[in-house]
Amino acid sequence: MSATVPTMPGALPFIGHGLQLLRDPLPLMRKANTLAPVVRLKGPGPDVYLVTDPDLLHRMLVTDTRDYAKGRITDGAAPQFGPSLLMDIHFDGLTLFEAHRRHRRALQPAFHPRRVAAQVPQVRELTQTHCRHWQAGQTLRLDQDLARLAYDVTARTFCTATDSMASALAALTASTTTGVYWRVALPRLGRLSGVPGTGSFKRAAARLRAAVTGAIDLHRADPRDRGDVLSALLSARYHDTGEALSDEQIVNEITFYMFAAVHGIADVLPHVFLELSRHPDAEERLHAELDTVLSGRPVQAEDLPRLHYTRRLLTEVMRLHPTVWLLARRTLRTVRLGTTDFPAGTEIAYGAYAAHHHPGIHHEPLRFDPDRWLPERTRALHKVAQLTFGTGPRKCIGDQLATTHMLTALATITQHWRLRTPPGHRHRPTPRLFLRPGTLPALITQRTPMRTTSAVLAQS
Repeated sequence: MSATVPTMPGALPFIGHGLQLLRDPLPLMRKANTLAPVVRLKGPGPDVYLVTDPDLLHRMLVTDTRDYAKGRITDGAAPQFGPSLLMDIHFDGLTLFEAHRRHRRALQPAFHPRRVAAQVPQVRELTQTHCRHWQAGQTLRLDQDLARLAYDVTARTFCTATDSMASALAALTASTTTGVYWRVALPRLGRLSGVPGTGSFKRAAARLRAAVTGAIDLHRADPRDRGDVLSALLSARYHDTGEALSDEQIVNEITFYMFAAVHGIADVLPHVFLELSRHPDAEERLHAELDTVLSGRPVQAEDLPRLHYTRRLLTEVMRLHPTVWLLARRTLRTVRLGTTDFPAGTEIAYGAYAAHHHPGIHHEPLRFDPDRWLPERTRALHKVAQLTFGTGPRKCIGDQLATTHMLTALATITQHWRLRTPPGHRHRPTPRLFLRPGTLPALITQRTPMRTTSAVLAQS
């Protein structure tokens, strides 16, 4: 492999590219796109091979997915949360691919489009309540403020939960870097005890798991379907045996789902307002669409399919700033990528950030252009042009839920408010397990939504 796969420049003795990956990995991802279809990253531990070529990405994630297991990143997270759909799960007598398909089929009804759409009123009302403390002329720490909204929305749509669960979720998210990230980035830490920060993460995880267990007890005492994810999981059954999920498995699923789900509203929406501040013309188009479609009334589930520009804008922000920016697979057998054979056990990395910024996939990839997602233009795009939620059999099961929550919150906020980052603000994103916006102040200005003539005539 060393003869056919080039090594990324800049490796240091003993730590390889580890320092670059920890300190500022995003330029490294963009540079990899210019080198080769597969690039070797050296570091502490085994070498990792980063796939950048779109055809190879599609083969790995879609056509040849049975040849791969989840890699180092999920291996590092799994012991902290317990096995769930997002990791490799095992059933006797089944391959990893078959086990994933069996488990996903049991869980899929919890994320049915009709069930997700029914959550729109709750997300809208939570967002409206959250924004009541805003005042025109106030400057917010938008990254912190929208994170609080995300904790609230996630806790209630997944568990119909109380404030205590939202605060437990906040505590878990705050301790992610020390509790999980360093163990993923530096696998040898996973075998050590007493790593700084681990205790706070474990306490936060135990607190959240206890809150989910309490929610299960409440749901069993009152077994009506509350429309949340937990209600659906309590009634989930494996198609081949009719067996229900164990309570421990449900706790694993809900805990990690919530941990992952908060990063939509918490991390994507701040980046939306960053881009709207940079591109006032996009903000004008967004407001015009909301005023036309909503006519001054609150957003409803049936409005979301009509918010074409709003959806394109959100998609473009997720292209530029994908929350899950890097993932990995491990080969289960010898696989050929390009001209190179990789033996079983090889760590193969791929990244939404790298793919989204690949000039061979997107024209002018650094340019903010929501209209690149117009239907007539997307037909010419590669199948891996948008990897925010992954693709293939392992695509995120909650993609529609996350998108619906973000669209609802975005429409509710921007219908009544403008949020502008200060001139000259330097954007310093934080790529750890998730790509976070970093410190993001925003000045609040109130706006009054316009009502279209048709809506005024209908009311008169």
